[in-house]
Amino acid sequence: MNVLLQPSPIAGTLHIPASKSLSHRALICSGLAQGNSTIEHLGNSKDIQATISCLENLGAKINIDPKTSLVSVQGCKPQTLTAPVTLDAYESGSTLRFFIPIAASGQERVTFKGQESLLARPLGVYEKLFHDQGLRFEQNQQQLTFQGPLTSGAYALEGHISSQFISGMLLMAPLVNGIDLDVVGDYQSRSYVGLTVDMMRQFGITVEETNDHHYHIAPNQEYQSRYVQVESDWSQAAFFLVLGMLKQELTLTGLKQDSLQGDRVICDFVQQAGGLLNWQEDKLVVSPDQKINFTFDLADCPDLGPILCTLAAFIPGKNRLIHTARLRYKESDRVKAMEDELRKWGVEITSDEDSITIIGKDTYSSDHVVTIDSHNDHRIVMAMAVFALCAHQPCLIQNAQAVNKSYPTFFADLKSLGVELKEV
Repeated sequence: MNVLLQPSPIAGTLHIPASKSLSHRALICSGLAQGNSTIEHLGNSKDIQATISCLENLGAKINIDPKTSLVSVQGCKPQTLTAPVTLDAYESGSTLRFFIPIAASGQERVTFKGQESLLARPLGVYEKLFHDQGLRFEQNQQQLTFQGPLTSGAYALEGHISSQFISGMLLMAPLVNGIDLDVVGDYQSRSYVGLTVDMMRQFGITVEETNDHHYHIAPNQEYQSRYVQVESDWSQAAFFLVLGMLKQELTLTGLKQDSLQGDRVICDFVQQAGGLLNWQEDKLVVSPDQKINFTFDLADCPDLGPILCTLAAFIPGKNRLIHTARLRYKESDRVKAMEDELRKWGVEITSDEDSITIIGKDTYSSDHVVTIDSHNDHRIVMAMAVFALCAHQPCLIQNAQAVNKSYPTFFADLKSLGVELKEV
């Protein structure tokens, strides 16, 4: 799908979709709970479909009511599998990294399939952990095969790696009768682990944080069925907060002001860059004001990288993003992708192994329709769509269907705000 965006005024109110991070965690905890759980306002994307598929293949039963959209989940016990199982993570890094230890709580062989780009992502953390216990773990670009069971006991993981490894081990813990987990060194993306711990507690698991680098999950615990409501997604709201700051006032609903989501920091970033934010009960209004140069640290919020590159491009002068190394290991090399696409507009952008520098300016122009490559990455598509709308220039985004990974209604939501676009 190719999408042609035209210069358009925007206005209105938008309800932000459910948090993808919390949707994954709510599904997994309910899928591992005994009895029936209900989830309200579950996210709908390819990544969430991947998690649903994996749970169903492990034995959970999941039903979505077409009238109410409530999701009913009857849990399963992966630790009691009696036959080999094949799981498909599609393109979802969260699904893959969460489910490896969960599926390895039993002793049967597990084969993971997925897109080649996903299976090429580094999994050395788990590979070492399995091999240290004398367990099978074999990865290539076609599939991943491993065999448990992982044991209860003490584990240590480096804190600068993806937080998804830490969350995966914590989610597994009740299935193997508890673990102690130490996070070693610089602890990045801690907020995502906080989401995991909070969701586990909602489903009846006691997680003790004896210090800020240690988790203890005691034996003899089981996930309990619950009714949960998933809040809206701050990482998706970020695209519209930047759009509203740079272009015209927008009102966003569904967001939780005191959310534990790490990407809520986008509010601080927008304000530090000069935007105006105003909470009106449960509505968040964003509008333009000043433009102030910034240096933002992405250690705890790497998913904000692409849209912050767009923001930086429109703040005149020097702007920097630091701790950006992990952006190179997402659905695409997001540093290179943003460099490639922003340079098509004449943006001055450079990078090194752990930072991005952008010399911004007020306006950009082109004498032709600028064609953008999606790099098959949902966040690149959305960040570049916002850029084009702020540049007031026509733009063609190729393979824009990449948004289906996390936000399939993104372009429909843009149209609801008055954006002129069409598939071509």
